[in-house]
Amino acid sequence: MTFVKTEVLFAGPVPGLLATRSSALETEPPIKRRKLSNGNHKAFDGLEPVVPSGYIPLARFELEMNHSQSNQDPEQQTTSATIDLPHRIPVSLKTARFVQDARDSFRLELEALPDKELVFADTILDPRIATIGDHLKLANELVSVDRKTKTSPVVCYQSSLHCSSDRKSFRLETTILWKDSLEAPGTGYELLAEYVLSKYISKGQPDIPSEFVYARGKLSKQNQSYGWSPREFYDNVHVPEDTPTLSAEIKCDQVECQLYPFQRRAVRWLLQREGVELQADGQVHPVEKKTNDLPAYFVQAIDADGKVCFASHLFMIVTTDLSRWNDAADYLKGGILAEEMGLGKTVEMISLICLNRRRVHLERHTQLGVVRDGSKLSNATLIITPPAILEQWKQEIQTHAPSLQVFDYTGLQRHPELSDDELVDVLAGHDVVLTTYNVLAKEVHYTDDKPKRNLRHEKRFIPRKTPLVKISWWRVCLDEAQMIESGVSNAARVARLIPRQNAWAVTGTPLRKDIGDLFGLLLFLHYVPFCDSTRIWNRLYGSFKTILAGILRQIALRHSKDRIRSELHLPAQKRVVITVPFTAVEEQHYGQLYEQMCEECGLDTTGGPLREDWNPNSQAVIEKMRSWLTRLRQTCLHPEVAGSNRRALGTGSGPLRSVAEVLEVMIDQNDSSIRTEERALLLSQLRRGQLLENAVRRHEALDLWVSALERASEIVHECRNQLEAERAKALAATKADAATVEITSDNENEEIDKNSRLGTFRQRLRAALEVQHICKFFIGNAYYQIKTDPKLTVPDSDEFKDLEKREADAYEAAKLIRKEMLADIARRAGHSMEVIIEKLRKKKFVHIPKMKPYLYTTGLESRRLLDKFEDFCEALNKHAEQYNEWREKMIGMLSQSLIDQEEEAELEGNEYETSTKHQDEMYVYMEALRAIFADRNDALTGQQNILIAHEVKGGILQAQQGEGPSPSLFLSVMATRSKLKPDPTLGSLRGIISELRSLATSLEWQDSGGSSRARAELEIVNNVLQNASSISTEQLKTISQLEREVEMFRDTMNHRLEYYRQLQQISDTVAPYDDENVGKPLDEGLFARKLEQETGIDSKISALKAKRRYLVHLRDESGTDDTSKICVICQSSFEIGVLTVCGHKYCKDCLRIWWRQHRTCPICKKRLKTNEFHQITYKPQGIIVQEEKEATGPEPGRPSSSKASIFTDISSGIFQEIKDIDLNDSFGTKIDTLARHILWLRQHDPSAKSIVFSQYKNFLGVLGSAFSRFKIGYTSVDTRGGIERFKSDPAIECFLLHAKAHSSGLNLVNATHVFLCEPLINTAIELQAIARVHRIGQHRPTTVWMYLVSDTVEESIYEISVSRRLAHIAEKAKGRESTRESTARDTVRSVYENLTETAIDSANSSEMQDARLAKLMVGGASGGELVRQDDLWQCLFGAAARKDTSGQDMSLEFEVSRFLRGEAAEERRAAANGP
Repeated sequence: MTFVKTEVLFAGPVPGLLATRSSALETEPPIKRRKLSNGNHKAFDGLEPVVPSGYIPLARFELEMNHSQSNQDPEQQTTSATIDLPHRIPVSLKTARFVQDARDSFRLELEALPDKELVFADTILDPRIATIGDHLKLANELVSVDRKTKTSPVVCYQSSLHCSSDRKSFRLETTILWKDSLEAPGTGYELLAEYVLSKYISKGQPDIPSEFVYARGKLSKQNQSYGWSPREFYDNVHVPEDTPTLSAEIKCDQVECQLYPFQRRAVRWLLQREGVELQADGQVHPVEKKTNDLPAYFVQAIDADGKVCFASHLFMIVTTDLSRWNDAADYLKGGILAEEMGLGKTVEMISLICLNRRRVHLERHTQLGVVRDGSKLSNATLIITPPAILEQWKQEIQTHAPSLQVFDYTGLQRHPELSDDELVDVLAGHDVVLTTYNVLAKEVHYTDDKPKRNLRHEKRFIPRKTPLVKISWWRVCLDEAQMIESGVSNAARVARLIPRQNAWAVTGTPLRKDIGDLFGLLLFLHYVPFCDSTRIWNRLYGSFKTILAGILRQIALRHSKDRIRSELHLPAQKRVVITVPFTAVEEQHYGQLYEQMCEECGLDTTGGPLREDWNPNSQAVIEKMRSWLTRLRQTCLHPEVAGSNRRALGTGSGPLRSVAEVLEVMIDQNDSSIRTEERALLLSQLRRGQLLENAVRRHEALDLWVSALERASEIVHECRNQLEAERAKALAATKADAATVEITSDNENEEIDKNSRLGTFRQRLRAALEVQHICKFFIGNAYYQIKTDPKLTVPDSDEFKDLEKREADAYEAAKLIRKEMLADIARRAGHSMEVIIEKLRKKKFVHIPKMKPYLYTTGLESRRLLDKFEDFCEALNKHAEQYNEWREKMIGMLSQSLIDQEEEAELEGNEYETSTKHQDEMYVYMEALRAIFADRNDALTGQQNILIAHEVKGGILQAQQGEGPSPSLFLSVMATRSKLKPDPTLGSLRGIISELRSLATSLEWQDSGGSSRARAELEIVNNVLQNASSISTEQLKTISQLEREVEMFRDTMNHRLEYYRQLQQISDTVAPYDDENVGKPLDEGLFARKLEQETGIDSKISALKAKRRYLVHLRDESGTDDTSKICVICQSSFEIGVLTVCGHKYCKDCLRIWWRQHRTCPICKKRLKTNEFHQITYKPQGIIVQEEKEATGPEPGRPSSSKASIFTDISSGIFQEIKDIDLNDSFGTKIDTLARHILWLRQHDPSAKSIVFSQYKNFLGVLGSAFSRFKIGYTSVDTRGGIERFKSDPAIECFLLHAKAHSSGLNLVNATHVFLCEPLINTAIELQAIARVHRIGQHRPTTVWMYLVSDTVEESIYEISVSRRLAHIAEKAKGRESTRESTARDTVRSVYENLTETAIDSANSSEMQDARLAKLMVGGASGGELVRQDDLWQCLFGAAARKDTSGQDMSLEFEVSRFLRGEAAEERRAAANGP
């Protein structure tokens, strides 16, 4: 109870407004008078404060305002001490605030109600005002209860002003009121209401101290929420006490399995949650549930009137009566079974089903087993599971409780043989009904969960309802209940509507994102009032941790493997890490991607920034690093995992390629890069020559162009040889005859289609020829300019004639190159032209027969139709004449020779422009032919060509705007076409024939009636009909030929246009450069920049050539000749060497010293650049096998890394046997080793089955293709029926499982090996796969094999994962050591020295409980685990940072010096013996 009273003094008289208001009340009749006692104290009216009905006074405070004198007229002032005003002035607080935050200055303004007249406005300057000022300020934020509002406010205030008898003192009485209700306040009052409640009811404060502050006149709250981690959730769930009574044996005849002690405790808790207790004889008896008089989230308080009330800070409710409060804790039966994965949740639920069955006689309480809401009463348990583990539930029930009758409900539409009522009876009559979330989602429309609407007429059709909501189930169990964590899915909606007596949410991972996931489970359990509002739920977990913890301890149970390890006797599990090396090809590919990653991210290969302004927190940089990390991880699995890698290797789809095939692709890509860079270099040199030419430095330009020609000719020669070699290879592969070497154009196209590599080599040759042509043309131009310049050459001199000859030779050579470049398209165009010319010579073009109607006479009825037929034939004959005319023009244009194909033709640079008019006219007549042909076809058949009509319409609109080819000619021919187009009223020939037949039928009917006229006219019509049919047959045959003819013209035209396009493209390459600067001095800056650019390109070419030499070395190196591994300098074998661009190999350090002095190759003396080397290795990189150890700590002197602390080497003899297994193909080191491993298991443990786990679903597709090649039987989690096949089919050796599969709850104890294809930072992801095998029901030892590739990001990721597990172990050790005095270093040392299998498993459990599973994976089908920003750099560059940079061996210096001295002596001897 809060009551505050304060008195303040005013020096002046009573304010006039207040005096006037109080005087006005004096004229009103008094309700009651009371004699005032004589004395010095003031007397106020004796009325008690009246609290409005339905409100509870939380606090009351009074402010006495004393003035020095009254403002009343002395003559009117009474001296009677008995006068009192029985009335109060209801007022509202217009203003109540401290002035400029001064605690002794308070501004108060009061308005009288209901007219809102201002009766008091003054600033109180009294230090005592601070006592009550905060309360008045708070009340001013609220609504006055005396104001008229639409709805009753939840929290408000009431103020009234009382006057003393001497009119000099007034009392302001203010009461804070709270609505007496069980409804929480609305969102508009939430913050203010919470503040009022926390201020005036102090008990039961939230777990987090909430600091309410006013900032800029607004109320705000600090520390509003409390974040729940998954670990805190698991720390607060119920764990049954381990006592002999709770762990005692459970007798149940229906359960045919032996429960572990912790399972017995769990089953007893399950029974308790269902309101029964297990007796010693195995029977269950109801237990009366104890209810608390006061819910845990309510407190008892005293209001301002001294009466008892109840308040909840959580719900923000104050009430005097809790009898109507609905609390699920008092009646909820069921809860959350959250046992850790693999601890037998299924068996516990089966035991519960067998022990506690509904034994109520249905007829006693219901009629024919139908309850009040119309649903059928049943003792069945409904179990809802993911589809993947439905069969597993059937098997488990059949194994552990075979007497239970089980029904698999597959949906309302899947049981057509049963009526709806019969289906309800069938389901209700079984012990267990199984269904899936997919079935629930599909039946959301059969739940009748629609809002009720007032309809004018009742529905004629009553919609069907799913039997799931027509049965009152004894128990509903959601397996893997985390699937409805959001509570908004269709399956979740249906699950909430299913009637039930007991409800269970079964899940090993109740929290996959955060504590918010629990809300969906509470919705299913109907745990009111917390599931009624997300606002209440947010307040519960945000600020009331203690209350939520109490709820969890009441409704949720969880055992962890770490807690019950002494009771759980699982076979030993061995964990082995296998580190495999890349093949040389994979290493090269990975290194290339790694360098590309560094370049794009702005870092060097050690992770150092290349620019000073590099920002590690840039979102763009972070996303690039994260994307590249995913790509590098996928490359460690196989070069073609994911779309980006497949596209980088030249294909987005297609069959899986082996390592040898990938190597060929890499060589081709490298060759393409070399050609591209060489082309760029030569074009840059040619451009520099043009700069010199413009500066009239023609001899320098000529020298530069001649130099470029030499290299261009070499490239052309190389490309031509490669093309011929590829063509020979293709011909040999197809076993073609020698006669097929001369390939026609059509066959050549087919060859290119079949062999894309051949087409690639043709394109390379053409690009090389283009550069060679430019060089030749520029050289000929240079000869011409030097010849014609009198300053450089004397006219008609020998030098002049020599230059003229060279000029002619250069232009002729350029022409020959052009012909070779245009040979393909010229051959196709020439072939088409030859066909047209031959047809013209032999006059084999289509002849359009003239349409001759035979009309001897006409009849009365047939006259109109016969005249129409005659007009039609005349129109089409004129149409044919126009077609012939335009065809002749088209033939003439198409028969003209191609430019640059004549012997004397010279390329002038404007070939395409000069032929533009000719090509435009040809295009117009081609369109005219197509249009007139379409018109003729329409006239004959009545079928309109909509496409041509649309194209013609668009062409006319374009031509009218002066655009398009030859607009005036186009409009002219189209106008002619429109005039000649047959009148639509004439119809079509097919229509005329149809009319003639109809007329003939009519005349036959008249003839049968004896009409002689009809008989005569019938004869005429039949003759015309026969004539029209003959014409139609002839014309339709002709129109088919015309269509092929028009297509021939169109193909020929397209070939000619393509020829001229390519010719113009070649012409553009030799066009003059920068004509405006001709004759001006050389731009030295531009020239220098070109030179600098060429230097960079040349350096890149050298690196690419060195890389090519290395790739070819990988392809051709047999690896059996040890002499190739001996360095000619030091005469010793080497493991790490250098391959030069000229193909010679040396040990790395020897060549480094040699090159510093000579800059050449020691053998062939070719001058070498810094980037013309490529490192090679002959180091035997064997498989490194490490097993998790459970014994002593690190040895003295051994590096104390996290890896060394947990793992130690074991014998790799077995893996030598694995390496010796032959495969018929190779798909990379990881896939090959994994396949060999599985094949080895097939030999040594034929019945063994394995789970292969990867975070990437698309990698499992690659792996499946490889397994098919290796004849390894497998299935996957995404294959229909894959789980059952893996369990039942002996031929299936492997089960492919990815991280995004809904595998929780999956029991695969028939497998004994788990292969983890890659290390993961988030161990919780891989632990879910391991838990499929290492769980209750496993009777054989299991092994987990983790594969990782050395010297890649996988090693860094593995180090992070191990360090986190060690951190969990150290954290627990610190907790145990907290009671003793020990330093952190002592604790860590103790962890390493006493590392056991138990500690490692405990760390795994901690990792699972800490993980937010739903936030560990990236969205999308190809996404893997989500790597935090803090881990990105360590993942990408951790391995590179650990590499040891050893110094140079001094003995190598001596060997190299000795070699140099010997070589110098040999040179001296050779010089002495010389000629």
